[in-house]
Parts: sequence; C-alpha cells; structure tokens
Amino acid sequence: MADSDQSVPRLLSLPSEIRAAILDYVFDGDEHANGLTIASDGSGKAMTDHDYSAARILAPLLVCRQLYCDGSLLAFGRTHFSVTNLYIRIPDRLAQLHPKQIEALRSISLTVDKRHFRDLRSWGSHAFACPGLSLDSLTIVLHQSSQHYLFDFTTDVVNLLRQLQSVQSLAFVRNRAHVKGNFKTWCNRLVGLIMKTDHYERYDVRPPNAEQTWWTWKFDDACETFRLQACPSKAMVDEETYMQQIKPLMQELMVSIESEEWNPDPRARNGT
Repeated sequence: MADSDQSVPRLLSLPSEIRAAILDYVFDGDEHANGLTIASDGSGKAMTDHDYSAARILAPLLVCRQLYCDGSLLAFGRTHFSVTNLYIRIPDRLAQLHPKQIEALRSISLTVDKRHFRDLRSWGSHAFACPGLSLDSLTIVLHQSSQHYLFDFTTDVVNLLRQLQSVQSLAFVRNRAHVKGNFKTWCNRLVGLIMKTDHYERYDVRPPNAEQTWWTWKFDDACETFRLQACPSKAMVDEETYMQQIKPLMQELMVSIESEEWNPDPRARNGT
C-alpha cells in the first residue's frame, strides 16, 4: 500500500515549471471579470455585479502555503479587486500586503460616495497615495443609493488627473446612481476644465506648469461610463500651435455638450 501511494503523482512533487503552468491555467485573468455587469432590462447600463467575488477567484491559494508562495503574485496580477463596501479603506487593506503583492496588483474598482471624492485630494501622484501601486485599470463606481453632487469635486478631479501617475486607465461608472445635474453633463464640464486648466498652466503661469499625465477620454452613452486613458505629457509648444492641436478636442466637446439631456438645474449648465 505504501509503494502504491508513493507512485501517485502529487502536485507539490511536480517540478516548479509544471506547477507554474498549472497556476497559469488556474488564474487565467479573464478580462471580462471586472466587477461590473450589464443591466438585464435591456438598457445596456453598466452596474455593480454583486455576484462577483475576488475571494472566490483566489481560493486556490488557500490549498497550502506552497501554492500561496508559488501563485500569489500571479493571482494578484490577474484578479480584479472590487470594493463595494463604502466603509472599507483601501489604504488600510494595502498596508496588510507585502510590497511585492502591492506591486502585482493591476485592477481595482471602488464604490464611492462624497467621502471618497474628498479623499482624492490627498492622493497626490499615486492612487490611494500608495507609491508602490501601479494599475492597468482603476474604476470609480458611484454608489447606487447615494445622492452625488459631482460638480462639487470637478476641480479636485482635474487637479488629481494632472499629477496622477501609475494608472493606465481610469473610469467613472454611473451605476444608475442619482447625479445632481446629469452625469454626462458633469463629464463634459470635467473635460472642459481639463483643457481650460491645461491652457492656463502652460501660458499664464511662470514658469509654465505642464501636466504630469495627459488623458484621452470617451463617454459611453449606452453604459453611462466615462473612460480616460493615460498618455505622456504634451510637449511645450507656442500658444498658436497649441490651440491648433487642441481644436479637435474642443469641437468634440461641443458636440457632446449639444447631446446632453436638458436639465433645469442651473448647476448643470454653469459647471459649478
């Protein structure tokens, strides 16, 4: 019986290269698993997927200590972490991880209310004020049951975007939440202030203060999602050349503004 047991292949007795291949298969990094789903009513709106669980994806790491050591960095890098509890503080959770695990993280979504928007002011140049964090995607999901006065934080978000680094893609998802003044209107005002601030900091400030990161943007009307993609800072050029470069973006913004739903709230029209 003992000889028979010893002849049975054991996972931990396999060469490390084979174990790595198995873990690569287990944590396949499904790009569609992002903590969001599309509403089942046919509206196409993006919503929080309450059935999504990063813990369930990471469960194989709990088999034994060796598998955890072998696969934790791979698993962390391929798993989307969705934080839907408003009272969880991500900096506190990150502080419990090894620096290598923090560096491995690539995708986080955070459900927010006004307290979280106030916290953006203290982030500095890194998400959650954590220098070791380098994300491919960061998604900010509006809490569905909260009243959101996003116009109160437009300037804060613009200031954050000018200096935020180590985030490749940033998205704001309405999540069917109530946004005072219309979500798309806020996104358009945000884009307008990005360009206004950029011009001011380049040509009205001495010495010029160019952004650390420039962003391209796109509003998805169907999903009610506003996505920004990080790009290198734009080169310093003379003002006339700059205005020619920025002109297509201004034209796109005007088209988007014209497509806004009419809202009687003056805050939606004056950007305050």
